[in-house]
Amino acid sequence: MNALAFHKINELNEAEEPAKELLRRLGYTYVPRDVLAAERDGEREVLLKGRLRRALLRLNPWLTDDHAERAIFKLEHVEAVGMARNQAIHEYLTYGMPLDVDESGGRRTRSVSFIDFDHPAPSDGRNEFVVTTQLRIRRGAEKDSTKAEDDEKLVIPDLVLFVNGIPLVVIEAKSHTLVGAIWRARAVRQLLRYQEAGPEWHGRGAPELFDYNLLCVALSGGAAAYGTIGAGESQYVSWKSVAPYLESELPERFGVPAQGQAPLLVGLLAPTTLLDVLRDYVVYEPEKGRLVKKLPRYQQYRAVTAAMQRLLTKTKPEERGGVVWHTQGSGKSLTMLWLATKLRREPRLRNPTIVVVTDRTQLDKQIAETFRRCGFPAPEQAESTRLLREKLTTGAGRTIMTTIQKFEEVLRGAAGDLDALSQADNVVVMVDEAHRTQYGLLGALMWKALPRATFIGFTGTPIDKGFARSTLRRFGPLIDKYTIPQSVADGATVPIFYEARLPELSIQGPNTVDRLFEAMFGDEPDDVKARIKRRYANKETLALAERRIERIALDVAEHFKTHVRPNGFKGQLVAPSRESAVKYAEWLVSFGISAYPIITTSNDDPAFFKAARELNQDQIIGWFIDPAGEPEILVVVDMLLTGFDAPIEQVLYLDRGLREHGLLQAIARVNRRCAFEREGVTVEKTYGLVVDYWGVSRDLDDALSEFEESDRQDAWQELPVDPAPVIESAATRAERYFKGLNLDDAWTCVMVFAADATTAGDYKADLYEKFNADYRDFAALVDRFLPNPDALPYVGRLTRLTKIRAYARATFQRENAAIDWNGVSAKVKRLIDDRIDADVVELMKPVSILDQDFENKIAALPHDEARASVMEHAIRAQIKERLTENPAFYEKLSEQLERIIAQMRQHVIDSATAVREMRLLQRSALGIADVAAQRGLSEVSFAVYELLEQATRRDHPSANGAGTSGEGPRAFREQPAPYQLALDARVKDVALSIERVMVAGQSIVDWQNKEDVQRVMRRDIK
Repeated sequence: MNALAFHKINELNEAEEPAKELLRRLGYTYVPRDVLAAERDGEREVLLKGRLRRALLRLNPWLTDDHAERAIFKLEHVEAVGMARNQAIHEYLTYGMPLDVDESGGRRTRSVSFIDFDHPAPSDGRNEFVVTTQLRIRRGAEKDSTKAEDDEKLVIPDLVLFVNGIPLVVIEAKSHTLVGAIWRARAVRQLLRYQEAGPEWHGRGAPELFDYNLLCVALSGGAAAYGTIGAGESQYVSWKSVAPYLESELPERFGVPAQGQAPLLVGLLAPTTLLDVLRDYVVYEPEKGRLVKKLPRYQQYRAVTAAMQRLLTKTKPEERGGVVWHTQGSGKSLTMLWLATKLRREPRLRNPTIVVVTDRTQLDKQIAETFRRCGFPAPEQAESTRLLREKLTTGAGRTIMTTIQKFEEVLRGAAGDLDALSQADNVVVMVDEAHRTQYGLLGALMWKALPRATFIGFTGTPIDKGFARSTLRRFGPLIDKYTIPQSVADGATVPIFYEARLPELSIQGPNTVDRLFEAMFGDEPDDVKARIKRRYANKETLALAERRIERIALDVAEHFKTHVRPNGFKGQLVAPSRESAVKYAEWLVSFGISAYPIITTSNDDPAFFKAARELNQDQIIGWFIDPAGEPEILVVVDMLLTGFDAPIEQVLYLDRGLREHGLLQAIARVNRRCAFEREGVTVEKTYGLVVDYWGVSRDLDDALSEFEESDRQDAWQELPVDPAPVIESAATRAERYFKGLNLDDAWTCVMVFAADATTAGDYKADLYEKFNADYRDFAALVDRFLPNPDALPYVGRLTRLTKIRAYARATFQRENAAIDWNGVSAKVKRLIDDRIDADVVELMKPVSILDQDFENKIAALPHDEARASVMEHAIRAQIKERLTENPAFYEKLSEQLERIIAQMRQHVIDSATAVREMRLLQRSALGIADVAAQRGLSEVSFAVYELLEQATRRDHPSANGAGTSGEGPRAFREQPAPYQLALDARVKDVALSIERVMVAGQSIVDWQNKEDVQRVMRRDIK
């Protein structure tokens, strides 16, 4: 059994079939595709219109058949494209479709429901849930396309889930035997082709299937991941919750353990959960000029569900609230948004007032902007104490954004009036970063202002063990918990590494003042040192010393230029004071870094702060967040250390003493995931970095000691002093595929991946993918440690592997004719780009057999295997391009090509012989006019002749001899065998006659649209 067949069987038996069976047990009805085919008006139809029509009439008793048809037509013909079309359809599905109808009282607008969200369970009988496998969907055929071209547009997803005839979920299954994440890469790539999500997929998918899509799923039996339309592989994430079930329930209830692909199928695709997500957990957010669709991660959905359950089942305010602890970078703002959405929709809460409280103006703006961008209805910012009092005391149903400081101002502003602002019991207060000011007086005032309100605290840092000032004591029991290790394991955040630099200039540590003083002034004469010591020998003064700031700024600049800038990422520098922040920014600019101080200023500040005061901080911060924006480093003191979300930030330079939550908040600025295109390379942040000039590692240990061990592990990881053993291990893994071979002989190494008699496809794809995964790990480690001298020796080894990888890509994946730099950082790319020999680049360029210097290009290649590969792909391209001109002739050429390739892989012939055989094929492909002339035919009549001759051989097997179907390409030029002469003469006569009819008919203008002309042509041909 070859590898392809093996994977296909595993894909069916271990992924697709178990998924179908589990979905059936969850409440879906399995309907085979042939049954659905009978219901569809052709393979281009993606809605199951009969089922949708019945659902509309069932859910909307006032609808007539005509109304239902109009609603379906309107759903199919939304005037938008791409993600905007998906959004418009989503709004129809969740909020209903307005439809003008004529009734006895006149014309009115009514709302058409497509789904009954109030009765979501299959047992309720209100919604129909269908799963099918291998559904055939054909892209809308283009005018004059041939059947072969039309077949290329056929899309066959492994599973599709329909709700009331609407395709909400598309699932692609892959074999679990594919190593690592290869299964996911292949599944997502296929889903992207189906969506035509990129120019390379144009014309090869069925994008209309995804107009209605809620989510896509990739699964392999052993694992599963989901994403939205347009999402790349790195954006597909796992779902690890099986709620509302217990993991222990799954074997008995559904016949599967809570592992592999089962958690996603049970936890996300169960009918009630799927409809819940569809209605309340989808947002469309503009990002960098495009619309992005976002779905919840499992911890976000789990937290919102738990919070709502507590709100609806408990009676006392202190029992209804609690704490959501989700580590920084795991999407806390969206969790708050989705909770607000559920609160607003829940009728039992009687149109509640929602108050979102932060303790920073920047956080207040950020959350309010998130709500607005995501389309949340009417969030209101209380920008003054007067507005806050007014909004809380007048009317219900508002969503109010404010800072906690305004509560103090409101409550103390009217002659010490401490009366409650609202006695309503349907006020829900969501407090962001609920571990800081909420512990003290301000928190008490807030509780006094809203005595019957429910308070839900959100925090991103671990909850301490000391209950005297505990978040839990103030807000209530824990609602949901999502830790740093869980976040990193899920890929929601990246790991953070720690590096101490210039320890002799650090402020903390043993003998700090004396050591620091000697480092800065040790070269001065004794009498000068004595005078300086009397004046400056204290931590605070030494921290602000000009000479120290200059040295650290220089080190920051050099570190940033070599470690961070090459990959396009950015950073923050935390200074000990406002004055030092301005100085740091000035020194960084002088050292070639685009840097700005972002600090609080006032008109009372001295002239030294004038330039900083005049900066447009909001504009600079916006530029910083944009990967293409100018600022590279923002220098701060307090600002932007909490709640600031800038995924482009990779490094935090610390020169300030931070403690406890403040320290954990600060370092979390660099843990956001980030990926973007730069110089033709996909740049992905794989780690964040904290560079310490103050000496905070002891403070971090002290801060973490306050928290539970399971909650504080992996807050950060120290970079090894000697990276060589770590890189060596990765290098050895990447080189193991070429054991016993000379890595400088790239072509010999490439043949490790060449196909043999047992291999399906052009090469050993699985082995290559394993090598590629190990190569990327090696490249990532080199990037992490460069330009550390201990990492430099590995650049040469990485270069050799890059060359082998490029040759393999050129040989076996020529449809992607470019050096694959994915997995290689821009920093590493620059180091090895020039070392890749020119013949790799040349080999990557597509070669056409029509090129005048084709033979010279082939001869210039360094290896017979390379020549065979290039010729194979060039001939394939020519056959594909001209197949419609003479299908039978080029099909025979294709058969001959496949025979040569098969013989080469089975070692019946060597590469040199294969090249000679392919040269004959090439001449046949180029000499079709000569072959036609030998028959006394034009190319047009020869095309007809070949088709008729093919049919003759099929209908008269005895004619299959040494004629045009003989072995070897030269047979195309040989005269027919004697026993074929009579048939051959008649075939030529018919071909010439057909050509005359076609020429005569085609001479009439617009003959394609004239049925009478075509009828005469068909008659004469017949």
